[in-house]
Amino acid sequence: MSFTSLKELIELAEQGKTTISELMIKTEVEQKGYPRDIIIEKMAEQFTVMEEAVRKGTMSPAMSRTGLTGGDGNRLYQYAKNGFSIINPTTLNVTANALAVSEVNAAMGRIVATPTAGSAGILPAVLVHALDSGNFTREQIVQSIFTASALGLVVANKASISGAAGGCQAEVGSATAMAAGTLVELFGGTPEQVGNAVGIALKNSLGLVCDPVAGLVEIPCIIRNGLHAITAQAAADMALAGVASVIPPDEVIHVMHEVGQQMPESLRETGIGGLAGTPTGQKLKEQILSKKTSGDGPAKYQSAYEIIGPVMVGPSSSHTAGAVRIGNIARQLLHENPLYVEFSLMGSFAETYQGHGTDLALLAGVMGLSTMDDDIPNAKKIAEQNGLQYKFTKRVLGSYHPNTVLVELEGRTRRVKILASSLGGGKVEVQELEGYPLKLSGERPTLVIRHNDHKGVIAELSKILYQKGFNIARMANERSKMNGPAITVCEIDNNIEENVLALLKKEIPIIDEIVLVQTK
Repeated sequence: MSFTSLKELIELAEQGKTTISELMIKTEVEQKGYPRDIIIEKMAEQFTVMEEAVRKGTMSPAMSRTGLTGGDGNRLYQYAKNGFSIINPTTLNVTANALAVSEVNAAMGRIVATPTAGSAGILPAVLVHALDSGNFTREQIVQSIFTASALGLVVANKASISGAAGGCQAEVGSATAMAAGTLVELFGGTPEQVGNAVGIALKNSLGLVCDPVAGLVEIPCIIRNGLHAITAQAAADMALAGVASVIPPDEVIHVMHEVGQQMPESLRETGIGGLAGTPTGQKLKEQILSKKTSGDGPAKYQSAYEIIGPVMVGPSSSHTAGAVRIGNIARQLLHENPLYVEFSLMGSFAETYQGHGTDLALLAGVMGLSTMDDDIPNAKKIAEQNGLQYKFTKRVLGSYHPNTVLVELEGRTRRVKILASSLGGGKVEVQELEGYPLKLSGERPTLVIRHNDHKGVIAELSKILYQKGFNIARMANERSKMNGPAITVCEIDNNIEENVLALLKKEIPIIDEIVLVQTK
């Protein structure tokens, strides 16, 4: 089941006399096939990373790798301790928490995209603040994160969580709505009140543009996280007090999508308009980028961990985590050590790849690193050590998501070419493989099979997988011509061992090659 409507989500909870978090947990158990305790244990690990980021950035200054920002989370935390703040000092800590996580992200530290890296400070800020209040156990906080993921699924499926597609309202706005609804349920509110909190928070984020100075996830992203964490708390209190969102929350989400579509490209993560376009913004861009450093429609989101995740090294879920995954898919398809790679970038990727570390992330991915690898900032150095030559160019690749790249990867005996997009929150989609219009995400174990077009080969492949107990989630096939070269992509729900690949090739001799792909 993939949640696409808050109305439906609220009705299901009310009819079952249960909570939204319980509905999400049940859905996750059904989809993954894992027992409840394993599902919750994984979310507990996600919360541990969130809390560590909060503590790291509040207890000591976290400085960005550019030197442009840093230390404000610690600065505000110390200020609140004095007890002379305008806002209640305890409440002010939630802002310090959000600044802290965002600064750890800008420093390329480990965070959890919630739902993106650009908005990763808001949900952890309010949850750690709730934990520190002493009113809730860690188990209650962890369970509440499933509420956030269910709400995020609706937003992602109805609209977007990508700044390049919908502006900052799609990132910070979505995170604020998720945090507000989560707090309502955590404090004992009804499913209807949860929906009202989402509507109140999101409609007051409408029109928020994505205008990162120098293309970095720093200015104004970090401060926005801090302020919107308090907005989430205020929206939750309004809903708990009985304030309703006169415009139904589903309609607010729909409007957010429409507003995002109407925003000019300059205000959607390109680092061109808004604050990025001011004289100071342009001056900072010139200073930062002159330094030598080493450094479609909405996606169908289904799992809690597509919204609460991935665990990643920052600074951007789209430009860093998504880029790592794209590179990693290309590496797996090459099936040998790469010697040369050319990355052709378009849209937001092309405009901001240096500031966001997209170049480092793509290189890290083709060398086999994962989204949470601490060596991502050192990717260029590692490439040099491994003898990997690389090139980055900008070009128009077609009518795809703004965060799109063509990866042309070469090894000693093989070549591979993929066109792929980073859709937001670390989620990616391959658009073309070797020029064939084949889509795959790498989220599930995926068989990429090269063979000659032949009558019955797809039926035979499906039959063998069925006999071996595998369930096919999605299958696609493209051929160059009848009885000519063809590629079949088959996404599987189950884990696949290497011996199954050998078996398939043995029992279907027409298969030339079979490769297993799955992102980490």
